[in-house]
Amino acid sequence: MWFQFWKKKQTPTVLQPGRCVIVPLGNPGDEYALTRHNLGRLMVQRWMDGQSLTPEVLHSFIYGTLYSLNQPFVALVPSTYMNMSGRVVAEMVRGGFSLERMAVIYDDKDLPLGAGRLSNGGGSGGHNGLQSVMDEFGTDNFVRIRLGIGPFVRPLHDWVLGEWTQEELELIEGMDAPFAKLMSSMAADQPFAVLQSQVNNPAFWQKKQLAERSF
Repeated sequence: MWFQFWKKKQTPTVLQPGRCVIVPLGNPGDEYALTRHNLGRLMVQRWMDGQSLTPEVLHSFIYGTLYSLNQPFVALVPSTYMNMSGRVVAEMVRGGFSLERMAVIYDDKDLPLGAGRLSNGGGSGGHNGLQSVMDEFGTDNFVRIRLGIGPFVRPLHDWVLGEWTQEELELIEGMDAPFAKLMSSMAADQPFAVLQSQVNNPAFWQKKQLAERSF
């Protein structure tokens, strides 16, 4: 999982033009690795495993780390708790790194588990990690990859910090292929409107399996 098997090193670098900075939100540490609030981070980890990627540390910040994945992706991973996720984004900007192509990947309580959406701009939907990025980045004008964890139950705090059930993990396994397709399409630098229409199509995330889930 993130932070657990990559050795950090300080390697000053400048991002190459056109590289996409993905920011997978989540809480650090073993106790949170398999909680619902960490779905964005989990899906990136599963995608890397499927690609047999060995990330390389490009730069260590106070509040997180920048990793090189495969072209054209780099991952900016906050080391703070969720509600302070934006600190490393602001730190990266102050350091002179470009975030023109930033995509934040996070869990969305208002989407069903197994579904995802691609959007640009808008509110936080009550997600503290996303709100922190918006506050620290100074704008809401960036791409979001929203991954459903619903339907949720209250208290919401306990729900998002709860661990996955076996049934939920089976649905997450079914997300691997569409998520990998999304990353491939982003790497191909498709026009955003075209990519959005594909990703937000109900068929993209295989909604048939959602209908079969009992709650």
